[in-house]
Amino acid sequence: MKTENGDITAVARVDDKDWFLEDLVGLVNSGEASFGITLNVGGFLVSGYLIGRKQYFDSFGNEFASMFKSPEDAESVKSSFAAYGDDTFNQSENGEPVPIGFLHLKDARFYSTSGNPLPGNRGVWWRGRLSEISGFSLGVFEQP
Repeated sequence: MKTENGDITAVARVDDKDWFLEDLVGLVNSGEASFGITLNVGGFLVSGYLIGRKQYFDSFGNEFASMFKSPEDAESVKSSFAAYGDDTFNQSENGEPVPIGFLHLKDARFYSTSGNPLPGNRGVWWRGRLSEISGFSLGVFEQP
């Protein structure tokens, strides 16, 4: 394209999140699929199993609710968290799906340059912003 000041070069828009990773998250959100993945986030590696939002909120709610002594309170907490994973919660007012902004891992562990996993005793539930992930690889990172 030409202007009074010279040629303008068209520049492709670069989104702040990886379209391929977003597609993989959409795949697990739409069913029961799950697979190992290692993410680069802020200089750390986060490694675990990519799961759908429904499974994440159901499981996170179950673990969180286990801290309540009252069965009624525990059930109320589980139901509240489970609602976040429902499809109706993830649609706009006109029924369109809300763009994917987060991904969810189970059995997540964090690795710094020392190579030791955190936490050392077990994996955790993890929710991360897609736009903060700078890279990923298929598979779970394990120490030799």
